[in-house]
Amino acid sequence: MGRRTLALSAVSLPHRAYRLLSRALAIPLLGWLWWRGRREPGYRQNLRQRLGFIPIDPEQFGCIWLHAASVGEVQAMQPLLQALLEEWPSHAVTVSTQTPTGARALQAHWGDRIRHVYAPIDTSGAVSRFLDRLQPRLLILVERELWPEWLQQCRARGVPVALVNARLSERSARSYQRWRGVMQAVWPSLTIAAADAASAARLHALGVPAHRLHETGNLKFDVAAPVVQATPPMALQGRTLVVAASTHEGDETAWLAAWAELWPTQPDGLLVLVPRHPQRFDDVASRLQGSGLAHVRRSSGQPVTPATQVLLVDTMGELMQWYPHAALCFVGGTLAPVGGHNPLEPMSVGQPVLFGPHTHNAAPLFDEILQTGAGECVNDARELADAVQRWLTQPAAWQQRAEAARALIARHRGASARTLAILQPLWHPAGTGNIAHVRTVRDGSRTCWFNPDHIHSVSARSFDPTAHASGMALATGSGRGQALRIEQDGRGHVLRHYRRGGLMARLSDDRFWRQAPHDSRAMREFTLLRLMRSWRLPVPEPVAASHLPRGLFYEADILVGLIPGTSNVVQWLQRRALAPAEWQALGHAIRRLHDRQVFHADLNAHNLLLDAAGQAWVVDFDKCAVRQGDEWKPRNLERLLRSLRKEAGRVNPYHWTEADWAPLLAGYQEAPPATP
Repeated sequence: MGRRTLALSAVSLPHRAYRLLSRALAIPLLGWLWWRGRREPGYRQNLRQRLGFIPIDPEQFGCIWLHAASVGEVQAMQPLLQALLEEWPSHAVTVSTQTPTGARALQAHWGDRIRHVYAPIDTSGAVSRFLDRLQPRLLILVERELWPEWLQQCRARGVPVALVNARLSERSARSYQRWRGVMQAVWPSLTIAAADAASAARLHALGVPAHRLHETGNLKFDVAAPVVQATPPMALQGRTLVVAASTHEGDETAWLAAWAELWPTQPDGLLVLVPRHPQRFDDVASRLQGSGLAHVRRSSGQPVTPATQVLLVDTMGELMQWYPHAALCFVGGTLAPVGGHNPLEPMSVGQPVLFGPHTHNAAPLFDEILQTGAGECVNDARELADAVQRWLTQPAAWQQRAEAARALIARHRGASARTLAILQPLWHPAGTGNIAHVRTVRDGSRTCWFNPDHIHSVSARSFDPTAHASGMALATGSGRGQALRIEQDGRGHVLRHYRRGGLMARLSDDRFWRQAPHDSRAMREFTLLRLMRSWRLPVPEPVAASHLPRGLFYEADILVGLIPGTSNVVQWLQRRALAPAEWQALGHAIRRLHDRQVFHADLNAHNLLLDAAGQAWVVDFDKCAVRQGDEWKPRNLERLLRSLRKEAGRVNPYHWTEADWAPLLAGYQEAPPATP
């Protein structure tokens, strides 16, 4: 299912077993999606995305990836996403779903403002391809979407993961305990914004550290009430609307039995039946036909007459328009053993709710609804009929429940702001106004990315050294990867052609095995620089990158912004000794990269720069990446120390002594100054 190996040595034995199982189930899962697509075509569309083959958009690299599985999660994250977009550019947010109904709900609310993709199945190959093509800086999961391979690979890549509006039932917690070997390594790295105290306690028992656990409340309390017309449609005026929402088969069985009994005593009543899943619309219509209840389908356009007993709402996106006009609202998935859907939607417009006994999906919330009098639980069709009769004939009691519902909603608002405050440290300090835009052009077989804020356009000529007659070579010390200082569009840039080193250079000086452009060295360095610039790290601005296929190979070039008035450490040491403050500045710069988990594969004295003001910079990020853990950081420093010692035997004069290492280490060990 993927071009990459399982990398068995990198994960625990239980996770290895999980990877093998997920691969074995991948083909049956794709077959099931295809089969389900017979009745809901959206499941057959974009099947390649389920395998991680999402469209590549470099503008999205470094984005925040928010995953909302289906309609309920999409609705839950709406207030958070709105708050997020107020601080984060919309071009740098991607939302994934697993169901077509979730995708349609996202499209209905946000249109083209938010990029949507389908989430990958949880195999190592699919997840790896997805992450390679999206390259997110943060993953936000909604409610219960904890997929082991997603978490494992994000952890390996240093991508922080947050679970928001987290809800975990006792039954789900027991399942995680039985399979604790699969999740044990990732629990400590999760940041949790829990919807309720019980879920927070269960997650802590599973292994999430207390300092990463926050009880922020339920995001659905912040869902804005819909804007609706003041009066119902003319055909429904004078009718008593009873809305049974998000229903399943067990809910509908009880309602059809109860409504047949209630109709003689409520002749002006109209049951508005809204099935949860669109693929069941025809089945529900058939059941209504067999029940003998007079009904019309919303999609048919047939009028509702005084004799109509049931209106089947077989259209999407209208549910919130029915709640404000209802005399009574029922929450589906509760008489059916599903676990309950969202009761806060009707409550947000001041409606109390009826529901059945199956509420384990959000048990604390339904318990609070009962305790405050904002709703009532019924166990079967008999109790349902009695409760409906009582609610419709006792308006004063209904009004008390409505006031309790409004008070409960008001008491819990603010979860979005609290959740956003928890998430901010995971991407801040990041200069949201400093996120470079990316454009893609193709010049023949060459693929180019460029930042339109720094260069008007690019072509093959932009990366041709002979086209820049006034260009000046910048020494790097090794002879490999020589850089050229050029002027373009009135700005100073540095052009670098990627070259091989070591024994491979004898076979091919500058050609690498063929890869897709987004996987090439130039594009990866461009993307990493873009990410680091958003973190305001002391690195050059990415300007453009090039990928040129050559048969089975490719060549690569990168163009970065010139940092004025700088020389590398070796060049400075050939002129004079560096002051302790300058060594400390170099240590600070390295520490800032390490605090962001940026691994520099070739940290040496030629890739560290100082400007005339003593500010330190780090350059040349070929084969570098964001890497988890801390064990590599001392080795990174040791590599730099070896480089400084090596140059002592290579150049003369060279104003370096072993004592100079101490102030660099002191600068590294001190906490870096706060970024403004």
